[in-house]
Amino acid sequence: MTVNTGRGNGRTGRAAGVVLRLASVAAGVAVAALLVVDFRLTGPAGRQVLVVALLAAFVSAGVWAASSVTALLMRPSLRRVRGLLAEEPDLWGSDREFFAPMRRLMLLGVVQTLVNLLVLLTVYPLALWAGVRICGSAGLSARLAGLWPVFVSGLLVAAVAITVGAFFALFRRRARRAAARSLAAVLLNAAGLALASLVLDGVRLDSAPGWRQALALCAVASLFMLPRITLSLPVPGIASIVLVAYHCLVLWLICAAFAFVDPSLHADGFWPLAGAAAIMWAAEWPARLAVARAQGAAAQPDPVLPDPFPPDHGFPSGPLY
Repeated sequence: MTVNTGRGNGRTGRAAGVVLRLASVAAGVAVAALLVVDFRLTGPAGRQVLVVALLAAFVSAGVWAASSVTALLMRPSLRRVRGLLAEEPDLWGSDREFFAPMRRLMLLGVVQTLVNLLVLLTVYPLALWAGVRICGSAGLSARLAGLWPVFVSGLLVAAVAITVGAFFALFRRRARRAAARSLAAVLLNAAGLALASLVLDGVRLDSAPGWRQALALCAVASLFMLPRITLSLPVPGIASIVLVAYHCLVLWLICAAFAFVDPSLHADGFWPLAGAAAIMWAAEWPARLAVARAQGAAAQPDPVLPDPFPPDHGFPSGPLY
């Protein structure tokens, strides 16, 4: 008699994945409760852990529901595009018909990116706010007041959950290298920001215990990694300038958001802000180089065409031919 354990192993793997995602979101909730001024959990430690677990469940359920609805709405379009790509291309047709599947696939990619951004900016804060209200009505002590504290808390939950999820992925054989590169990028950005606060006069963190400052630096680095873009231009150096300018904008937005965080991050003036963004960009260079090498190694090489005249063709040869 043989026992088929494939289905059981699949269920166990899915259950473990759900537990790890809940733990990642719970870590994000705990960090937000520690750093955001208007987000507080009070009471005994056991009750606070219970509130964190419930809030993580609310946020995870909201994100899962939004992702499921999005996938359900986009499934017919994806099925249509896959069917068009599987068909034999009509070489004698018009260019519009020939490139229609690729254009539709690119459009779906843009729509998916916008939906992910909408989930990040709305679903995380709203689910966290709703969870706090439900916990409060159930007699569990949790307080989150104000529009901007809710928004900043939701972003912190999302950013820290992604970073902690990458840490958990270190224990998975297939995702270990990608997770290590992602964590290295976060730590290098945190180290770059710490270096900028030491060497630049206009960049500083408010005074706080060392562990809170380290936690705030890692939170800033996690937020800094959320809106990632890649850019390649034919003119050398232009892509780096554009990316540093983009990172400067992202860092300015993070400094504005950290007005509701203790300790707060300050960048007094444009040049200190630009200097901090440049230092963080330079500190992250090893991680970007590792990602580029991994992408190059994963790319499939072009097939080598056979030589119609191999060296043993038997024809006479000389220095001129």
